[in-house]
Amino acid sequence: MGNHFATIFTAVMPVLAILLIGYFLRKKEVVDASVQHSLMRLTLWVFFPSLVLDRIPHNTALNAGSLAWATPLAGFLTIAVGLALAWLLAPLFGAKEIISRRTFSYSTAIYNYGYIAIPLCQSLIGRDAVAVLLLFNAGCEVGIWTVGLVALTGQFSRDAWKQLLNPMTLGSFFALGLNRTGAADWMPEWLNATFAMLGACAIPVGILLVGMALPALLPGFSWRSHFSSSLGSCLLRNGLIPLVMIIPVICFALPHPLGPILALQAAMPAGFFPIVVAQHFGGDPRLALRVTIASSLCALITLPLWLGLLSPLITAAPRP
Repeated sequence: MGNHFATIFTAVMPVLAILLIGYFLRKKEVVDASVQHSLMRLTLWVFFPSLVLDRIPHNTALNAGSLAWATPLAGFLTIAVGLALAWLLAPLFGAKEIISRRTFSYSTAIYNYGYIAIPLCQSLIGRDAVAVLLLFNAGCEVGIWTVGLVALTGQFSRDAWKQLLNPMTLGSFFALGLNRTGAADWMPEWLNATFAMLGACAIPVGILLVGMALPALLPGFSWRSHFSSSLGSCLLRNGLIPLVMIIPVICFALPHPLGPILALQAAMPAGFFPIVVAQHFGGDPRLALRVTIASSLCALITLPLWLGLLSPLITAAPRP
C-alpha cells in the first residue's frame, strides 16, 4: 500500500504544482485574459487533437475485442448516470427551483475527465492507456451535448449536434479510423514526430489554463452562501457518484485498460466547463461556479483518498 501512495503522490504533485503556477501567472498578471483565451484556443484546436493523433493511430490495444466501442459508451454512461443521480437528489440540497435543479444536476454530473485525468492516467496506468482514455472522453463529450444539454435546458436543441463537431471528438474518431484500417502505418515519420511534439504540450498547458481560471472564479465563491448546494455537490460528485461508477469495475470483466480508466475517472471532481455552458444556455452560472469550486476544493482531500482506495483497481494487470 505504501508503494501505491508513493506512486499516487508522485503523479498528483506535478498536477498541483502546475495548477499553482497557472494561478500565480494570472493572479500576478504575468498573462492577461487575451493570452489566456488564445492559449485555450490553441490547446483545443492544436495541442489536444495532436495528442489524439499521436496516441490512438498506432495503439494496437484498441483493436482488441469490444474496447473500441465499449470505451466511448462507458464515457457516455458515466455522464448519463451522474445526471440521473444528481437530478433525483438535487431537492435535498436546496435545488428545488427548476433552473437551480437543472444547473445543479448538469454541473455535478460533468467531471474533470481531461486535464487532471490524462496525466494521472499516464502515470498510474501507462502511456498506451492514454489513447483509450481519449476515446472514453469522446463518449463524455457526446453525453455532455445530448442528454446533458437536455437536462440543463429541458429541451433538445436541433443545433446541439453541431457542438459534437469539435476538434477533439472529430480527431478521436478520425484517429480511430486510421488505427482500425491500418492506414496509420502509412503515416510518414516526420508527421508522427510533429503530432508527438505538439501533443506533448496538451497536458501541461491544459493544467496551466485551469490554474489561470482560478483567480477569476474564487472571488465569486463563498462557503456561507447556499452552503447546502456546495455540500451536495461534494457528497454527490466526490462521494456517491464515484461509488456508483466503480460498481462495473468490480462486478464485470471490463476489457483492459477500460476498468482502471473508469476507476480513475470516478475519483475526478466536477469540471469547469459547465460554468460556461450554464451561462450560455440559460442556466444559473453562479450555482455552477459554486458546485465546481466546492467539488474541486473537496478533491484536494478526496482525490488522494479515492486514488489510494482504488489503486488496486487502477494499477491492476490485464485479466487473462
